[in-house]
Amino acid sequence: MRTPHGALLLLFIVACLRGAYSGGGWSRFTSIISFGDSYADTGNLVMWADPVLPGLLLKNLPYGETFFGHPTGRATDGRLVLDFIAEALGLPSMPPYLARGSNFSAGVNFAVVGAPALNLTYLQGLNLTVNPPINSSLHDQLVWFQKLKPSLCNGQGTDCFGSSLFVMGEFGGNDYISFLLSNRTVEQARPYVPQIVDSISRGLERLVQHGAKYIVVADIFPIGCLPAALTKLASPNKVEYDRHGCLKSVNRLGRYHNSLLRQQIKMLRYKYPHTKIIAAEYYKPFLAFLDMPGDFGLNSSTTLCWKYALEEALLITTTSTQGAACRM
Repeated sequence: MRTPHGALLLLFIVACLRGAYSGGGWSRFTSIISFGDSYADTGNLVMWADPVLPGLLLKNLPYGETFFGHPTGRATDGRLVLDFIAEALGLPSMPPYLARGSNFSAGVNFAVVGAPALNLTYLQGLNLTVNPPINSSLHDQLVWFQKLKPSLCNGQGTDCFGSSLFVMGEFGGNDYISFLLSNRTVEQARPYVPQIVDSISRGLERLVQHGAKYIVVADIFPIGCLPAALTKLASPNKVEYDRHGCLKSVNRLGRYHNSLLRQQIKMLRYKYPHTKIIAAEYYKPFLAFLDMPGDFGLNSSTTLCWKYALEEALLITTTSTQGAACRM
């Protein structure tokens, strides 16, 4: 599978990283520490206990077949944006945290498919459907990081992460999808956006307090283009869709999230001037992919179809005719 959105994001991030070090060269990064959801998970979900998550489709082909030749736990048939970032920095792909016995000297990945920004117990307390129903939130991933930190630092002191690149995100998309899958409207989800963004901001601040000097923070995709939203909120009213076939109201929710996230990043930059916090965009490159499908080897009738594979990776079943057509 081609990764057009990944290629665009990668170009942006690498350009930022080239200027991250003053006079030292961007190749000085010696490790990557990643947090996130399905767009970053390199195998944590499939390593969760089988009785909890039986029959994961990620364990089978076509996942992994294009690049690795076998399923790797990634929610794609090839590599993730994170893999390309590691390659650009001359580092190996990050092993998942749950791969016990792995060598984490060049990086570690805490991301989990379906991970929300807010805690599972909180979301379930709102009577929301969380899929998968496991403790994989940003907070949980940060707890993993704190447990592993002593072995990552190994007596290096306060400068332990001076040459590490931290990658945060994306977070928030799964929270909003949980609202939509629980029969909540976009208007009912909107009041929770500041709380979700605040959770991400507090997570970033914790990383800074643990010694992070370079952090990449990704915004969220146009969630109105994702299959769960398109299926759950399907409407006969064409006015509710944009020219790409995405739901306008849900995408407005995503833009609101991204706007608040940028504001929080600016505040953190001011508060922690000695930490380089890089804001990376998924939203705009994603739309560029939809605008120019021919540049990425696709045509206008298939630009939304690839996202139905993601729907399966997130353990969501669709009965929409569009999803069925895309899998034919």
